[in-house]
Amino acid sequence: MPKSRLNVLREIARERIILLYKLAVEQARRGDYALARRYVEIMLKISAKARVKPPRYIRRGYCRSCKIPLIPGVTSRVRVRSNGSVSRVVVSCLACGWMRRYVVKT
Repeated sequence: MPKSRLNVLREIARERIILLYKLAVEQARRGDYALARRYVEIMLKISAKARVKPPRYIRRGYCRSCKIPLIPGVTSRVRVRSNGSVSRVVVSCLACGWMRRYVVKT
């Protein structure tokens, strides 16, 4: 497949990934977690098939365990933990309890 066609396909895949993530967040805010989970699963299949890495805000925006979009206060809890000189942001999924820790540089 020519390079230009591959780039076009990957750009279409990126657009669809972003659109599906927005739809998933919207459905999660409405309370339809099953549909939001399905949108995230489709988004991940598209990114795998097209070999496209989603943007960072999308990679960090869903639960790796139950595939629900993480919305602070709705589907996730966000806390800042500090141990000495290292601070971390801890994001917990309220549906399954999965936790993700991000180091914050100070």
